[in-house]
Amino acid sequence: MRLQPNSASYQHLDAHGYQILLNYRHPNSLADQVTLTDVLSSRVNPSLFKDRLVIIGTTAANIPPGGFYTPYSALPDQPARMPALFIHAQIASQLISTVLDGRPLIWYWPDWAELIWMWGWSLLGSVLAWRWQNPLLLLVMEAITLLGLVVICIALFLQAGWVPLIPSALALVISSICVIAYTSYQNQRQTQVIVLQVEKQQEAIAQLNVLLEDKTALPDSSVDFLPPIDSPETKSGDLLLSGRYKISKTLGAGGFGRTYLAQDTQRPGNPTCVVKKLMPARQDTRFLQVARRLFHSEAEILETLGKHHQIPELLAYFEDNQEFYLIQQYIEGHTLSEELPPVQNVQNELFVMEMLKQVLEVLEFVHQHRVIHRDLKPTNIIRCVQNNRLVLIDFGAVKLMQPPSSEQTELATVAIGTRGYAPPEQFAGHPRLCSDIYALGMIAIQAITGILPQELHPDPETGNVIWRQTAPVSEELAAILDKMVCYHFSDRYQSATAVLQDLKRFSTK
Repeated sequence: MRLQPNSASYQHLDAHGYQILLNYRHPNSLADQVTLTDVLSSRVNPSLFKDRLVIIGTTAANIPPGGFYTPYSALPDQPARMPALFIHAQIASQLISTVLDGRPLIWYWPDWAELIWMWGWSLLGSVLAWRWQNPLLLLVMEAITLLGLVVICIALFLQAGWVPLIPSALALVISSICVIAYTSYQNQRQTQVIVLQVEKQQEAIAQLNVLLEDKTALPDSSVDFLPPIDSPETKSGDLLLSGRYKISKTLGAGGFGRTYLAQDTQRPGNPTCVVKKLMPARQDTRFLQVARRLFHSEAEILETLGKHHQIPELLAYFEDNQEFYLIQQYIEGHTLSEELPPVQNVQNELFVMEMLKQVLEVLEFVHQHRVIHRDLKPTNIIRCVQNNRLVLIDFGAVKLMQPPSSEQTELATVAIGTRGYAPPEQFAGHPRLCSDIYALGMIAIQAITGILPQELHPDPETGNVIWRQTAPVSEELAAILDKMVCYHFSDRYQSATAVLQDLKRFSTK
């Protein structure tokens, strides 16, 4: 293969004449060498020259041009420069071996093939960084991939193939770094957006609390409530909500509004979705203004959180006739309450630990964005049919603009939560990230004891729930659950990550 100005790793070289790449043999095994004196003195066996190519020349280092650098120049037992005589011998040996022995010449790809090769490794590095965002796992996968690249390049080199190794490795690493930097930037931006929305949410919540506690404020009697979607007034024909969502049946109803199953008529295949209709507790102008702000901030938070595969995706949200609608992904499955006593038998520790890990992984993502679920309970956790994973639904801040339901306490005007699952500080109107951890701990205790949280009694001195004597449980798991459901929030786990770490240590023992 004739050498070109741009060949393999050579770029813009002087390729005049007819030049080829040399596949060097080791100098010690290149050819027999005799001196001219030995030949003239007949001290050499004539058979040494029979059917051989004989090259005559000088090997003295002081004769110009003094030799050339070769791949063997770095060896301690070889001269720094190889004499021109030996270069001629290497060329002759390569030509003869190619014809007689089929020894391949060094080959390389054209520029376009090398670009595809390097882009491929760059794409692989991007996929690795996107798939494994855990730094330790990514480091391991990158190391394995780089080792594979080296093995491939060595195997090709043994077949006389000269393909880019260092550029491909750099492309792999640099693309991974770029993807990590981009995802970190995007996560930071999303977190900043959510933090801003959470601040707006808290402000709207505070204003709603003031309005709900103001007994002198009366609802605006000039505003009429719309009939429910599935009332007799709307049964005369198929209803298309917002001209798009065809309601098929009611999933649930309460003082806060209704939840429907619907088909999206504007998407291919008319996929099923969930429509949540939220009716504000009051219809006066001031309340509606604040409720609208809370609804929009909550919707934007759900839109970002829905990117997690264990949280339903928010497909749309809008307001219609002073009623608020959330359109969410439909999760086919059953609620966790169907797997807990009294529907099922008391669950074992393996079930409880797996349940905790799956929900904590979601809470870890949610809490990283400074969002509190506020209403964690078995009916708000769905076991997905497709992958058997637990999905977290029904984030609750938007419920503050709704009338209290039967599940909520008399303090529901200033807090959200279900009795038994919500901790004391949440009912006092000051929920924290560890409030969700308390609720999850109570779900786990319910699973392992068969007793509803409302039926468990607190210790009169500490306020902590008394539950250990109601079920046999290992000391390690009991200690974790005790710390999850401490009465005082400062004594609890402060992050989902901390609980996960203790669970992993326990499971490896």
